[in-house]
Amino acid sequence: MGSWIKNNKFEAFLLLLVIGWAVGAYLYGADKGKLYDESKANYGELDGAVKRLQAKKPFPTPASAADFEKQIDDYQKTVSDLEAKMLSYRPDSLEAISPPKFIENLNALRSEVTNSFDAQGVEYPGDQFYLGFKNYTGGLPKEGATARLNYQLSAMKALFDVVSAAKPSALLNVHRSLLAVEKDKAPEAAARGRGGRRVTRSTSQKEPPFERLPVEISFVSSEPVMRKIISDLTSHPDYYFVVRSMRIQNEKRDQSPAKDDVEFDVPEEDGGEDDPFPGFEDELPADDAGDPAAAEDSAVVEEPEVPALVAGDKGSRVLGQILGAEQINVLLEIDVLLFKAAKTDSEQEKENS
Repeated sequence: MGSWIKNNKFEAFLLLLVIGWAVGAYLYGADKGKLYDESKANYGELDGAVKRLQAKKPFPTPASAADFEKQIDDYQKTVSDLEAKMLSYRPDSLEAISPPKFIENLNALRSEVTNSFDAQGVEYPGDQFYLGFKNYTGGLPKEGATARLNYQLSAMKALFDVVSAAKPSALLNVHRSLLAVEKDKAPEAAARGRGGRRVTRSTSQKEPPFERLPVEISFVSSEPVMRKIISDLTSHPDYYFVVRSMRIQNEKRDQSPAKDDVEFDVPEEDGGEDDPFPGFEDELPADDAGDPAAAEDSAVVEEPEVPALVAGDKGSRVLGQILGAEQINVLLEIDVLLFKAAKTDSEQEKENS
């Protein structure tokens, strides 16, 4: 082999060059094949993603993306407008007044409400009526509760102004639930998990941005008066009233109308003479066709006359129950929403931590 290389140097060099080129071409091709496989796999993934996007509705084109962004902007504007409208009911501040000052305000507003009821002819519980704050007729409220109590007192004054303007027959009862600041209970301890570890509250359980000040009122009125009270409460400009539930009971629910409570006029039949053959036509045989002309006349069916209602006390009572003229007993469970003030940055950081 060596002698052949010595004798054929050019051929040996050429053979060596071919072998080197073949090895280089093999290595280069193997590397490019690997890159091709990777590129093909990436292309398959991207092609699948494009097909999945194309299957979505709406198709993700630039026009659809612009339309979707516009919908998001409109939604954010709607939420912002609603937030601004709701927060317009939030008081600028809650004045912490002294307990004797709260009792003074209570007596003054009670006098205004009772005078309004007397002027409108609305009955009320008399000396037992203190706008729902009867528990403070013999004592003073807690020092730290006067701010919220004074706000609720003003809201109760607005509520009874609405009731007085509607002129129900009578205000039966008022029940105001105690607020959290009025109760002498100790604050609840933080929730603990297994081993006494503190359980953090999830974001879905955050406190709402308002406080509920619940109250119940019951009154006697007609249906239009009840509808006016509810309408005026839910559209009040200064306080946000929410009617949580209602119960309506007819005052005469045990006196439903009976068929004997009304009499009807019986129309007189034409042809005053008595029929000499009563029931004769009803006893004709079934196959007796009779006179054809008479048969045509009998085919014409006349509308029966509607009996007229006899005017009187009983008829009027039945019509009154049908038309809703009787009184109703109404129980309304109402929440006055007190929107909280916006939290400062330090308070927000403390809550998040």
